Amino acid sequence: MIRGRRDVVFFKQRVDESKVHKALTITFAAVFLVLGATMILCITEKADFLTVLFETTSAFGTVGLSMGLTPHLTMFGKILVSFVMFAGRVGPLTVAFALSIDRKKEHFRYSEGKITIG
Repeated sequence: MIRGRRDVVFFKQRVDESKVHKALTITFAAVFLVLGATMILCITEKADFLTVLFETTSAFGTVGLSMGLTPHLTMFGKILVSFVMFAGRVGPLTVAFALSIDRKKEHFRYSEGKITIG
């Protein structure tokens, strides 16, 4: 292991800890965006929570599914759903690439030695 760098082991595979942090950051950003847009739509629109949550999640995932709420939204609601669609398509990918740039590149790495102790 390189000094100052920690790895996490999943299913007998070593994963750099910074990659785990980046994945969690993207996941939490997506969850907060969907929940935030859902709460705003619940306040501004006259619809039940599950319908609004489905529409928002569908918009974020850009899957094209709908429960028929989108045509009945106000102009603000349609703009918000459009923003969520754009953020869902561009946002996580852009954030992933922006966070994946390593500031300090290592030029070489020593091989790991397997030492028998005892």
